[in-house]
Amino acid sequence: MVAKAVKTKWLWSGFLIILLCYTGVYLLLYTEKDQQTARYRSTPLPSDFKYNFPQNTEELNFQTPRGGLLNALLFKAPKAMGVVCFWKGNGGTLANWGAMAPTFLQFGYDVLITDYRQHGKSKGSISLNNFFSDAQTVYDSLKHRYREADIIVCGYSLGGRVAAHLASDNRPKFTLLIDPASAGGDFSDRFTDILYYPFPSVNGFVFPTEEDVRTASSPVVVVSTDNPNSTAYKLKSYLDSNDHFLALAGSTHETILTHPQTAQLIKKLLSNS
Repeated sequence: MVAKAVKTKWLWSGFLIILLCYTGVYLLLYTEKDQQTARYRSTPLPSDFKYNFPQNTEELNFQTPRGGLLNALLFKAPKAMGVVCFWKGNGGTLANWGAMAPTFLQFGYDVLITDYRQHGKSKGSISLNNFFSDAQTVYDSLKHRYREADIIVCGYSLGGRVAAHLASDNRPKFTLLIDPASAGGDFSDRFTDILYYPFPSVNGFVFPTEEDVRTASSPVVVVSTDNPNSTAYKLKSYLDSNDHFLALAGSTHETILTHPQTAQLIKKLLSNS
């Protein structure tokens, strides 16, 4: 009986230690979730930095809610048929992402590329809500220059998450998502949310991309690697008959943006628009 009581005591002690560790780690992660913004910062550029691109380019600045200032470049095509609102990946700045513009310019579309907060010349605090409201401000500005039916939204990686949210709240011509993913990795974010369910999420940046795609009112095109566990691949089940899904065998997250089949798809989509 004594041995059994000792064993029970040790079991309870072990359970309490695990519970305290579990609770302690949760509280630590929850109180520091706002610090996850470090994942979404990039290289700063001085405010007087001069971009050097051969195309006809207009530099724009957008004042956005909650103290945001976004720097953007509008690349102009002769007799443009519309505009591609392109949302870049998490790293780099307009100084290098501007190289994407010819991908769309060659088919007669203007291209707007924007730096997120704390990327390049853009300023302001980073949050999930700010990602979305900033993107909406930029999109609304385009509607003053172009018919909404002539606006195409496109995003790669983190930009795919932003583009998907725009698609859910607006009616662009169509939305092209190229391997959308968040900066910290979906697996770790989702794992911690499952681990601490039903407590409030410890992740400050849970992008509702699946729901955004499901509720988009205009066509969505998703380009994915052939990894069935990726966020992009799983979006296939949320698409409807007006949408399109393409998985590129042998591509990776790093190579998919410039993959020959991605280029062919962009040509097909824009040439037929």
